[in-house]
Amino acid sequence: MLKLSPVLKWASDLVQKVKPTSLDKTKNKLAGKVALLTGGASGIGYSIAKSFLKNGLSALTIADIHKINGTEAIKDLTLQFGEDKVMFVECDVAKTNELDWTFQQTLKHFTRLDIVINNAGIMNDAAWENEIHTNIGGCLTGTLLGLQYMSTTSRGKGGVIINTASIIGLIPCNGFPIHTLTQHGIVGFSRALGGHYKRTGVKVICICPALTQSPLIETAHKNTLNRYFAKTFCKEVEGCYLQHPDAVGDGLVKIINKAKPGSIWFVENNDHPHEIRFPKFVDMINEKLT
Repeated sequence: MLKLSPVLKWASDLVQKVKPTSLDKTKNKLAGKVALLTGGASGIGYSIAKSFLKNGLSALTIADIHKINGTEAIKDLTLQFGEDKVMFVECDVAKTNELDWTFQQTLKHFTRLDIVINNAGIMNDAAWENEIHTNIGGCLTGTLLGLQYMSTTSRGKGGVIINTASIIGLIPCNGFPIHTLTQHGIVGFSRALGGHYKRTGVKVICICPALTQSPLIETAHKNTLNRYFAKTFCKEVEGCYLQHPDAVGDGLVKIINKAKPGSIWFVENNDHPHEIRFPKFVDMINEKLT
């Protein structure tokens, strides 16, 4: 197995190993639950859909901007898990009205909502305005809508919101500075909402996968600001191991009930998820200049 490059190994100091035995009791934990998953038609999103349904999820709405991929995903999932369990809604998460309509359709069709997974995202610094609207805007809107529809303060029954970032939400990627901005934003946003769990009954957590097999990564070098950033990115990821997207889906199943509100999780090398340990503020301050 190939090792991560020195740039990506920076994240290792933040990782707090969690014993796998503390995460394995997941059988039927998703039974009776309804989830809404954005960006679920392919890649990591599709693997999340499979893992959740395989582990007892009762119903799922997949929201994705790609109608053809979404239609195919529904066909495949229906064959695997049966009729009337999965619904596809064509949706651009950067558009608030479309995402809100997706939430409404989920509640109308499945009568409840327990889990929101804000997974939709792009890696394209060349189209940075759309990248910001999709990654930050989509996650922000999806989280606020999840709170609106699930919070006990608004007649909801509580629930879980999972925001998907990436390893670039933990360490900077010099080849993709704008994507780095969006991923760090998702991590900080998720951490900040952790303190509202007691009031809302909605647990917000975040998962940051290491480099994972997906169309996003495969085409990334074509979507940098210019060729100099492309060269930088290629050097950063040279020799890196690409894990299978199922590692992310299976990892989420393991942590969804155990994770604390506001916690951030890291998955690499097809291994069990690890919780991220952030240093205290006082430890981050360099010695004063005299």
